[in-house]
Amino acid sequence: MNVKQRIKERVNGINDPRLLNELLKAVELEHEIEHIDELTDPEKKAVDEGISDADEGNLHSNSEASQLVKEWLKK
Repeated sequence: MNVKQRIKERVNGINDPRLLNELLKAVELEHEIEHIDELTDPEKKAVDEGISDADEGNLHSNSEASQLVKEWLKK
């Protein structure tokens, strides 16, 4: 029996909804990580703009960035 089959067999025997939800989260996270390189065009544009800003020296320190994020979250 291969690993995938063993996992399926074990999961089929689990009745605890909390554990099943945690397993689902782990599988969904793995799927997101696996497909992380599939950016939308607006996302690609934003990344390119960020790289251009960094190349031009338009950077923020970690503390400045934290403050900007806090202010943005208040909006």
